[in-house]
Amino acid sequence: MSVEHYKSYKFRYVCDGESPGQIKVYVESQPSYAGRNTSSEIIHRWPGKNGSPPYICFKKQFKPKSIEEARSLSRRWADATDKYIRTGIPISDQ
Repeated sequence: MSVEHYKSYKFRYVCDGESPGQIKVYVESQPSYAGRNTSSEIIHRWPGKNGSPPYICFKKQFKPKSIEEARSLSRRWADATDKYIRTGIPISDQ
């Protein structure tokens, strides 16, 4: 559907085949976590399937339904990820 570069991140927005009417946000590139814990529960990023890149995990009720909403949420995730890398404060605690 769409690709976006935001700071040092590259996102791909696609129709979510598992959740019709919603957008899945793949993280095609991003900065290193610089030794921070990279468990999915902390970074809110899940590994892709069948060779696809990882994607941002949103709770079901928060999954984006439009490209504009997906862009806003992915930028917030990127900003929170940058803060996590800098400070160690997990995304959920920000």
